[in-house]
Amino acid sequence: MRPLSPELKARISAAVAAARTASPINVVEIAQLVQRQNPQENVAFEDILSLVLDVAQCTGEPILFERQPSTADVAHMNGAS
Repeated sequence: MRPLSPELKARISAAVAAARTASPINVVEIAQLVQRQNPQENVAFEDILSLVLDVAQCTGEPILFERQPSTADVAHMNGAS
C-alpha cells in the first residue's frame, strides 16, 4: 500500500464525516468520489477504500459496501448490447 498524503487523509476524513448524516455510510461511493476529486494523488482505489473503511468504522455508524451502477451497467441490466 502506498502511503497517503496528509491532505488526502484529511479529505477522506471530511468525506466520511459529511456522509454520517446519511446512514448507512457507503464506503465504496465515498472512495470513488475521493479518487475522482483527487486525481493528482495517483493512489489506487483499494488504498483509498481501505482508509475510508477504517475511518467509517470509527464512527460507529452502519456501513454499506455498494457501488453505484454506471450508465453502461444500467444499459446492460436493461438488455442493451
